[in-house]
Amino acid sequence: MQKQKKSSKCSKRKNFKIYWDRVAMVAMVPIMTVALYNAAFPSNVVEYEDREVIVQNGDTLWTIAKDAVGESEDVRQTIREIMTTNKLQDGTIHPGMTLRVRAIKE
Repeated sequence: MQKQKKSSKCSKRKNFKIYWDRVAMVAMVPIMTVALYNAAFPSNVVEYEDREVIVQNGDTLWTIAKDAVGESEDVRQTIREIMTTNKLQDGTIHPGMTLRVRAIKE
């Protein structure tokens, strides 16, 4: 009685080689797709407009800047922009002054 040699599926399997450069390319496709979509269609676009604000009694640059941009931006940066735009040497303002302010469009 002769024993038949059982064929093993594993023995017929060819060596499997992973091409990491191709894996990386395939992995990058969804990442790039999402990035391009977000660049083309931003969801949180903030529009700004220039406004003229007449300084009232008790106003400060801080309150004017905070009214202009709310919580969306750093108020200190907005104060710097107001001072630069209106050519203020320091933070001193007086009632009746007209200031140009970049504010969030409503």
